[in-house]
Amino acid sequence: MSLWSLNFEFLETMPRSELKELQLKKLKKQVRYVYNNSPFYRRRFDEAGVKPEDIKTLDDLRKIPLTTRDEAVKDASPQNPFGGRLCVSEEDAAYIFSPQDQVLKGPLLYTAYTHDDRNMILNYLLRYFLMVGLEKGMIVELQATVNEVLSLIEGFGTTHRALQRIIPFTAIPVETSLPLIDLPRIIHLTRSIKPHIIITTVSFAKMMEDEVKKTGVSPKEAFNCKIVLHRTKLGEPFLTEDERKRFTEEWGGLHLSMMDVQDNHFFAFECPEKSGLHVWEDGFIVEVVDEKTGEAKGEDEIGKLAITNLWTKGTPMLRYLTWYNAKLVSDTCNCGRTHTRIILV
Repeated sequence: MSLWSLNFEFLETMPRSELKELQLKKLKKQVRYVYNNSPFYRRRFDEAGVKPEDIKTLDDLRKIPLTTRDEAVKDASPQNPFGGRLCVSEEDAAYIFSPQDQVLKGPLLYTAYTHDDRNMILNYLLRYFLMVGLEKGMIVELQATVNEVLSLIEGFGTTHRALQRIIPFTAIPVETSLPLIDLPRIIHLTRSIKPHIIITTVSFAKMMEDEVKKTGVSPKEAFNCKIVLHRTKLGEPFLTEDERKRFTEEWGGLHLSMMDVQDNHFFAFECPEKSGLHVWEDGFIVEVVDEKTGEAKGEDEIGKLAITNLWTKGTPMLRYLTWYNAKLVSDTCNCGRTHTRIILV
């Protein structure tokens, strides 16, 4: 019996009516928490004429204004780096960082999480890695910039050491910062170790492919990788179906998309059915909205992705407007999971 079936199947396959009841319960609790502990959100609620008790249904979430990155950093200063968003004392924050996937201009958006937040991140990521096929004894190559490697190990999260205590596997962090990159060394390492899973980006996978072909072999022959997770972030293209087909031909193995919005501790992964990025709706509410009016789009309509985190205690974000164009589908996936999926467009 799999670890998934022992622990998570009841959450990931629950009827949508029960899932929505769970979301509403968590939403009400999170809205009260944020209103009582975040000066930033208390002011935004008051300006919009909204009180926590006004949130009685999931649709009432739309009464809360969208939060853009510019608004989140508007009141930030050296004396108040969180701009009123921090809901705990700095002593209670287990980790404070500035996400790497933000535009490097203007005030930095600082994010914090508590020890409880870190445990929740581990829970959600464990479920994702089990979903894509991580098994005991596998080797996982984590390709990221120097700051992201720290984030991948500490933030994205705390995962490799914590996950290794649950599913023993070997992690290989690989530095991919352009000024520091040593592509021949990375190719040599990947050819020698032959990781079962590579976490990369579409653009860096193409660089690896071009480099290894110079030696007269294909990525399929050189790497023999079982699963490649193509990470989508700001400034990086997402894995299109045409790219997936091409990578599959050149590399072999299973090529899946993953995305993370570190500003809001959000992750979404494709399962092997490749029919959209699964969202764990027991921890998040996702919307597709008109970025100008904030009005929600219907299913299969395209808009900007907005994310509400239902559990973070450090710097929670409600209706955080991301840079992704997307649509949502909520039919049951062929894998059996009932949670909403994101289709990036």
